[in-house]
Amino acid sequence: MLFVPSSNTFLLMDWSLFNRFQEVASHEIGPRLLPALAEVIVDYLQADGCCIVQERDESMATSLLEYPTASGAILFDPDQLSSLTQEKPFFFQSQFTARRPLRPLLGKFGQIAGLRLDNYSLKGWIVIGWCTTRSLDGIPLEASLQLFADKVLVNYLSLQRIALEQQYRFLFATVPQAIVRINENDNTSWVNPAALDLLQLDPDNLYPSAAEVSQGMMRLRSEAINQQEVNRRAGELIQNPNAEISNWLWAFPDRALSVLSRPIRSPYFNGRIWLFNDVSELYRSNLQLADQQNELLSKNDQLQAANREIESLISVIAHDLKSPLATLSFVLNFITMSGELNEQQLENVQYGQKTVTKGMNLIESIVYYNRLISRDEDVQLMEVELNDLLAIVVDGFRGAAIQKNIELALNTPSSSPVLRTDPESLVRVLDNLISNALKFSDFGKKVQVDAYAHHESLIVSIQDQGPGISPEDRPKLFKRFQRLTAQPTNNENSSGLGLSIVKALTEKIGAQIAVESELGQGTTFQIVFPAHLFSLLPTPESAERHT
Repeated sequence: MLFVPSSNTFLLMDWSLFNRFQEVASHEIGPRLLPALAEVIVDYLQADGCCIVQERDESMATSLLEYPTASGAILFDPDQLSSLTQEKPFFFQSQFTARRPLRPLLGKFGQIAGLRLDNYSLKGWIVIGWCTTRSLDGIPLEASLQLFADKVLVNYLSLQRIALEQQYRFLFATVPQAIVRINENDNTSWVNPAALDLLQLDPDNLYPSAAEVSQGMMRLRSEAINQQEVNRRAGELIQNPNAEISNWLWAFPDRALSVLSRPIRSPYFNGRIWLFNDVSELYRSNLQLADQQNELLSKNDQLQAANREIESLISVIAHDLKSPLATLSFVLNFITMSGELNEQQLENVQYGQKTVTKGMNLIESIVYYNRLISRDEDVQLMEVELNDLLAIVVDGFRGAAIQKNIELALNTPSSSPVLRTDPESLVRVLDNLISNALKFSDFGKKVQVDAYAHHESLIVSIQDQGPGISPEDRPKLFKRFQRLTAQPTNNENSSGLGLSIVKALTEKIGAQIAVESELGQGTTFQIVFPAHLFSLLPTPESAERHT
């Protein structure tokens, strides 16, 4: 039966529980903290177990933590727990029998209490269980669970922040440019490995002080052979802290750097970001061809184009750095609204950050595209059965299609084509095209993926029923960082790089990309493989006739 909380549920908080949480947090960190907090709440409530369930989406939930023992990975429909939560997030059942899907998780409990987690970053439930019915008179059950939920959320976001930081560190380590970010609010900085090497800083410290970074930059600047020009533009920054400088050339006897410096001003961050791009080869070429005006202009155009690329990259980085901080503001507001917080709680909340999936995907696309166009790497060609590859890729988008009630259909030849291609590149091309088709299709539409032979070519087509492509957008279709008129129909993310990656990869694997579209009638993208890149496996009937 469902228990309606009495006034006993709303007793004032027992601060001994809060103090125990604080004590645990003072000596446990990282992944060990959450089980330690669970141990405290279970002991405090004289319970037999605790579990934290994360709602991944509308159709799947999984256990994030089981204490004291884990029963293994459990997946189930969130409705199984939603039925326990009525008008209020708190629920209590003094006589509980777990339904079949929940038995591995809650089957041993005869009495449970729980709380719905409905935060933007973490949705799910906290469930406390007792094997037998137990009196809880005098225990502020709901308030205790709410305090535990706050600790769970802060710990979850702290781990997400650490993961985000590690991913940023990995991604920026692959960028050849030296990147420096200085926070003027607290005189801290962050640099990537390329910047540590350039500025001759401690290679094991990605967070040197702002003073150490400034000294490294002044030391580097003092070695420039074009001191007058370098110092003149440095003076512009001193006179105007909000100045943006690009195409700033620092020339040295053995190399040349193109420097871009841009301020970042927001309610959450106040500072500046620097990017140093090695343009030594281009610089030397310009010097060697100084007496040839046409060649010099050509090289200068290349330098300008390279700097425009850098500006685009910096714009994305500067924008994306605001997202984790905006999330932190959201969490702070949420925790603050849940009750009065003391200084220690406020300090703990400051560690919580939300993984910014959109930003990470965007940076990954930028890094991948820069690597793709800057390195003349040969693709790894191998024989791949196209039908099997298409089935795997399309199945990977079934969930996204179901969320928008889109019919995702696949039609392949009975005689499976064997492609000589780079499967990793082809999968990335297909991922981009199918993802775009789903993004730009309204709910209830259809996306059709076909593979067929046509004349001497093999064609893979992705057809949607979206808004189509306007004539004005056609010239921009495969250019980088382009925003087209049509927009995703469900606020999905679009980096503006997907189709430029598609075109570059398609050409690398020896195919061509074609597009057919009529405004208001949908779009069809075609990947066209020439005859020398594929063959057809014999059908069972033709093989039997051959034998």
